[in-house]
Amino acid sequence: MATPVSSGPRERRLPEPERIEGLVRRLRQVPDRQRRFSVTPAQARRVHGIRHDLLAALTAAGVPYVGQGGEQLYDAYDLGNAALHLGRLSVQSRSMRAWAKAWQTALDQAPGHRVEVVSGCPAPGHPGPCRYGVLLGGRRRQVEGPASEARLGELHATPVTRDWPQLPSAVRELLQEVGDVGFFLLPEAVRWDPEFLWRTRMSDCGGAAAWLVHEGGRRGLESRFSFGLLVAAPYSTPHCWAEFRVDGVWVPVDPLLLQALNAWGGLSREAFPPEGTPGALFHRLTGRFTKVVSHGGIWAQVSLPTERTG
Repeated sequence: MATPVSSGPRERRLPEPERIEGLVRRLRQVPDRQRRFSVTPAQARRVHGIRHDLLAALTAAGVPYVGQGGEQLYDAYDLGNAALHLGRLSVQSRSMRAWAKAWQTALDQAPGHRVEVVSGCPAPGHPGPCRYGVLLGGRRRQVEGPASEARLGELHATPVTRDWPQLPSAVRELLQEVGDVGFFLLPEAVRWDPEFLWRTRMSDCGGAAAWLVHEGGRRGLESRFSFGLLVAAPYSTPHCWAEFRVDGVWVPVDPLLLQALNAWGGLSREAFPPEGTPGALFHRLTGRFTKVVSHGGIWAQVSLPTERTG
């Protein structure tokens, strides 16, 4: 299902045609109308680590694109998934490795982190100052700032505990039901669709979390959805996960993240099984999916520079 990130010499080899074709068949289950063709071949190599020969093989296998004669444009989700599942050294795989390292450090040392919130205007040129809505401390605060490189605030993330309660058998059984669902980067229109998840056996952390919370509640388990930060230096990232209340403690679960870190982050499945808790990585902000920064009702891009504080 997933291939660990390969070393340099191996990465220069093309994967077997059967692997490429099998992956493209899965990617084609995402409807074409959800694709945004914006990635050039040069960007495919620079951002996703997909060289010309692999891009040609993906194209021949049927990965969607628009344009002709060296002017083709590809979908960023398709190429991001290809980079991960075919073992390229990409932005995504580097992130996985950084998260895995942060988790190992958190288990050993339980450090705190300072996270800075930096954003910019999504519609520059409007009259008046930029007024940003920043999700900090469990509520959205209004902050005025410049149109670019707006430093809007900071938060301090510390681990909730180092001794998470063991998940009861009912929760572990629930997690096993998504055990054969593969981790994929997905567009918004399908990532939250449970029918897509079960028909394709493809999801991301957010989609799986939403299903786990819904199904857990249906089975009488005390569950909640969480949106917040996956905290790791040098940059944290917005993230979604599920939580189950065990012995009075909300225990985070994220089996697809565990699957990804086992496959591409270098964490062993024996030491970090999918039913484990990555709670040491998470800082909860709210109970619904949203953006960390908004601007005039529009979601704004955000950067989250992060440094350890202890």
